[in-house]
Amino acid sequence: MKKILGIVLAFIIAFSSVLPAFAEAEHNPETCTDVPVLVIRGMDFGGLYTDVGTENQAAAIRADAKAIVVAAFKGILGSMVKMSFDPFMESVADIASGIFEYIKMNPDGTSKHDVGAIRYPLAAENYDALCEGVDSEYGMIRAMIEEIGDHAYYFNYDWRIDPFVVADEINETVERMVSETGHDKVNIACCSMGGVMTMAYLTEYGYDRVNRVCFMSSTFCGGQVASDLLAGQLEIGADTLYNIAENGTRDIPVVNFLIKALKYAGAFKLVSKLAGLITDNYVDMVSEKVLNPVFGGTLTFWALVQPEDRQGAIDFIMKGKPENYPDLYPKIQALWAMSDGRNALLDEMLENGVQIAVVAHYDTPLVPVYEGASMNGDGILETYQMSGYATVAPYGKTLGDDYVAANPEYLSPDRVVDLSTAILPEYTYIIKGAPHVSGTYETDYSDFFVWLMTYDGEDFYAGVNPEYPRFMLSGADQSLAEFK
Repeated sequence: MKKILGIVLAFIIAFSSVLPAFAEAEHNPETCTDVPVLVIRGMDFGGLYTDVGTENQAAAIRADAKAIVVAAFKGILGSMVKMSFDPFMESVADIASGIFEYIKMNPDGTSKHDVGAIRYPLAAENYDALCEGVDSEYGMIRAMIEEIGDHAYYFNYDWRIDPFVVADEINETVERMVSETGHDKVNIACCSMGGVMTMAYLTEYGYDRVNRVCFMSSTFCGGQVASDLLAGQLEIGADTLYNIAENGTRDIPVVNFLIKALKYAGAFKLVSKLAGLITDNYVDMVSEKVLNPVFGGTLTFWALVQPEDRQGAIDFIMKGKPENYPDLYPKIQALWAMSDGRNALLDEMLENGVQIAVVAHYDTPLVPVYEGASMNGDGILETYQMSGYATVAPYGKTLGDDYVAANPEYLSPDRVVDLSTAILPEYTYIIKGAPHVSGTYETDYSDFFVWLMTYDGEDFYAGVNPEYPRFMLSGADQSLAEFK
């Protein structure tokens, strides 16, 4: 019996000694064809917390219904007593300031409070919340977990801080992926705000570790909404109000008919005019109490500002005196230098074998609170920047029957988007009707995303797979079809 036990024990010891070799073989890129994938999520407005990771964790954006009602009532009462709109607007600004207190920034671009985001340092399959995700980035990472297992990673971050600081964290994640999987390169999917964060990573650390980058509804070319917000270009236009009301009621015929009737009756023009009076009279107060402390020090938003709006943002937020912001302005300049060098960097990446895809959406109206809201978009971001500066007709319009594209192959069938002017037209997909950061689990769009991240061919231009042509249509269920 002792001999038998000795033999069994020797077998167990011998078998255990070769387990590391088996494990190492699983992650050997010579035998494993699954390139690790990093999904970098977009801006999660409600995803910041105080005391993150502790039993006292609480949402950073807080709305106390009772306090809001009391403050609003005081404001209304004060306006009635003084026969002035001022007390009410001051009350509204104070309410907004209170709601956003814990996401306010210091004048140097750092967080005023101890606030953070939930992190996922291990492979995504280790987290139930990611394994069970459904919509947007959560649906994307769930699909990747099921496709490539422990080679799928998910990156979350504090979207307010300097993109170059986030870039350091992305680099740490990429290096950990390389170490844990045995591969020397990764594929990156950067969603929404993740686009500018990824550009900061590529600018700071280069692309030696990158096999492929897919910009999904992203800010890699900035965003007009941030540009207008920081430049004080606030506007509630009649047409943009109507656009969002009409689009949101298409599935309710009776309400949709009423919305159209109100337009012809001039109701939206009246609301716009009233809103304009309020904006003109109270923009300075709102800026002082809300815009400046919440967004003025948010370096991410400064990174999105378009070149033509930079001086306007300096004038509005900094009162034209950037020298008064010695700790913030140099960081802003570094981000603008990054944006100015973007095109050359992307071209260099392509020349050195890095594969790139840009995915942009259109045909959904934008939030009607800024001048650029008449642009076409996906409900959150503008197609113009998302696509890398394609020529795009305003929402609800076309480029016209007499419009001539430099390359007819780059003109959408409905003559709304012309990719001829985009920085990467050959590698850009345009999807009509898709919502911002699509990818809901078990949809056609999810399948498209998985293909983008796992395709192993040498050619990676838009349309290389006939199933996913350059121009596509998205249904409400994120079904995809060729747009002819």
